[in-house]
Amino acid sequence: MAAFAMEAGAAKVDISPPLGTPLNGYLERWGRGALSVHDPIWARSLYLDDGQTAVFLVSADLCVINRELRDKVIELAGKTAPGAHIILTATHNHNGPGGMVKGLLFRSISGRYMPEMLDAEAQGIADAIAKSYASRKRAVVGFGAISQNDLSVNRMESGGPIDPQIGILRVEDADGAPIAIATNFAAHPTTIGKEDGLSISADFPGYYYQTLEALATGCVALYLNGAVGDQSCANPENKEGWERTESIGRLLAQRVSVAAEHIICGETPLHYASAERALPPTLASSFLPASTFLSVLEIGDVAFMFTPGEPCAEIGSRLRLEAFALGYTAQCTVGLAEDHCMYFVPQANYARLSYESAMSFYGPGMDEWLSEGFAGLLSRGKPADKPAPPAAAPREDASMYFVRLSGAPYAMGYQRGAAFKRAIGEAFQQLIVGPCDTGALIPDTGWWKQAPGFINVTPMALPRLGIGARPMLAGLPAPLFDDMRGMADGAGIAFDAAWLLQCAPVLAEQANVAELYRSQFCTVFATVGDRAGADDLLVGRNFDGMPGAPIVVYEMQPDAGRRYFEVGFPWSAGAYSGMNDAGVVVCAERTPELGAPSLDGPPVDLLLRQVLEQSATLNDALAILNAAAYLRGYHILVGALEPGGAASSGASATAKGSAVPATGAKACVAECGPNGKIIRQPDDGMLLGQLPSALEPGSEAAVRYAHAEQLLRTKRIAAAEAMREFLQNAEGPEGGRARIYNGDTRYSVVFEPREGRISVACPRPDGSPGAYQSYELAGASTVLPSLDGEAAP
Repeated sequence: MAAFAMEAGAAKVDISPPLGTPLNGYLERWGRGALSVHDPIWARSLYLDDGQTAVFLVSADLCVINRELRDKVIELAGKTAPGAHIILTATHNHNGPGGMVKGLLFRSISGRYMPEMLDAEAQGIADAIAKSYASRKRAVVGFGAISQNDLSVNRMESGGPIDPQIGILRVEDADGAPIAIATNFAAHPTTIGKEDGLSISADFPGYYYQTLEALATGCVALYLNGAVGDQSCANPENKEGWERTESIGRLLAQRVSVAAEHIICGETPLHYASAERALPPTLASSFLPASTFLSVLEIGDVAFMFTPGEPCAEIGSRLRLEAFALGYTAQCTVGLAEDHCMYFVPQANYARLSYESAMSFYGPGMDEWLSEGFAGLLSRGKPADKPAPPAAAPREDASMYFVRLSGAPYAMGYQRGAAFKRAIGEAFQQLIVGPCDTGALIPDTGWWKQAPGFINVTPMALPRLGIGARPMLAGLPAPLFDDMRGMADGAGIAFDAAWLLQCAPVLAEQANVAELYRSQFCTVFATVGDRAGADDLLVGRNFDGMPGAPIVVYEMQPDAGRRYFEVGFPWSAGAYSGMNDAGVVVCAERTPELGAPSLDGPPVDLLLRQVLEQSATLNDALAILNAAAYLRGYHILVGALEPGGAASSGASATAKGSAVPATGAKACVAECGPNGKIIRQPDDGMLLGQLPSALEPGSEAAVRYAHAEQLLRTKRIAAAEAMREFLQNAEGPEGGRARIYNGDTRYSVVFEPREGRISVACPRPDGSPGAYQSYELAGASTVLPSLDGEAAP
């Protein structure tokens, strides 16, 4: 083995604050100061130098390492060992000093800002760094790991995953005497009862230090918390109060002490790398950073990954497996390092409304973000490949676009987001930020109601809205989840922002904010059988809404699932109106009489997109709708050619000349109310989205649908051309939506499943009906401007 002339030193400094100092970690203290000292607070530093790379690994009994503290420590300790790197970590102690955070929002947890406290704690840490350097001597290092299943539990879900690994770094001098033992273990130091909430203490790490340093005389014990996000301490000895705190620290130290005796040490090369990396966009940008620090320390074949927040155990497990795949023999995730960007939860838990997920602000892809960042820092890793953006952006002078999206779900979402980046950003301002600014989406209770008028509450309301909308992600199929992530990344916005856009209609209904999303999606009707003539099935719908974003006709070509059309907006990933290559057609109409939409599942347009991607028959479509028990507040017209169109799922699009055999058509309206779903069949070959007889007499909807029924009955065969004319009929009362075509109509669309064709028209600038443009799934016959402004092929 090559000699590296390794040196090491370790030291600890008492950094206990004076009584009266606010403690950090619990909102319920409301900044009150400490009343007593139970045990000291420490800053502990380990210096390692292999002759080429030198690092200080620091562990402080603090709740977090905040930016102000990090900057101050580097300023004070930067000259201790020129060229040495400083890695700052916190044990995440909730009974340690606060008062070091400037941000107003966090002062409710950490207490009033005290610059003298920041200076004192930073100086204590700098002193520990200096003392560890001064004590350096020839040394060797070794690593070992043991497992536990009784010291920690998952606090996010009963019986959920834990990180069983206890990682142990042993550093000893030339005589084999221990210089330091650093332990990596994932558990929240929150074992101290509320009755002692104003006592200064290092929590269970304090007892761990005390026990281990008594067992391994002369060593400095360090505690490095792990993937701690959803990990709490267990209680294997069934203790209470301080005895429980002591029990965890003692048991951990005893097991570490035994294992450390069997670790073989040697001179081992070091590799250190660190980078400031841009974080994903967040709705909490007013109080959370846009970039943060990632660091790795490799000690031989062991990789330590320092994470600026609280990752959950599943993320730690992922990072460990990825390190193994690169050839490392061991890996340790160290949380609360260098910065604090709150919690990082895996995508599967993002929709679960818990404290951990509510404190995760950078989207559901943080596990991938961490993996990519560490891969670029590890000596055996490599930077991740990024998807290429679309070659061009859409023209901004058109009112309607035709866009083909293809590939895997994430890629399709990314294409959408990148193509309409500006329109998506404008929609977010209009549909979400604007109503927050006016107070329309601000709660009229609690702190929100009491906030002084000079405070702009929108920056705080936006992340809260994003958190509140997350439970609607539950049940969203993984491909659609990936599509949403892609759309957010392509548009350069926070995932929560993209999701709020999808949920805007539902949020508006909950808040009773008519101006946010007034559209009821308006008129939809179908003809079937003889009344549709040779077409067997025709569906027409007008979508009414506020003017603003352009209309987009999407031809979706996923790698898996059916091809389909959806007509919508740049910011909407779902389908209020669509048809797939099996001839399945879906159109949704909001029906207030059936209740407010539920927050217990994805918005209806995303559910209908799932129908289009997966259904070959009417029964397939109804099965998906019936499985969504939460769905209410809508009439959904579903039509399908029977049997299901193209030969197999995912087959080439239905082209004119190779159309579906004339084996009949079926259609129905699913009325989704609070007591379940009622299926309504066609009458005399006609199917209306709503029955005039079931509506309030004289209402806009009743007048409109009565007129639609009258028009349909004037034709023995209502062919496609007649359907197009009916949708653009502007006769009737002046103003409002009592007319089929009115001042709020955004688009008219006729679906011809047998031909695999749709025809779409948007209003002209003067509001009069525009010309229809036709598309076929086998390739557009008449096209609108494509992404590059040229005719689509």
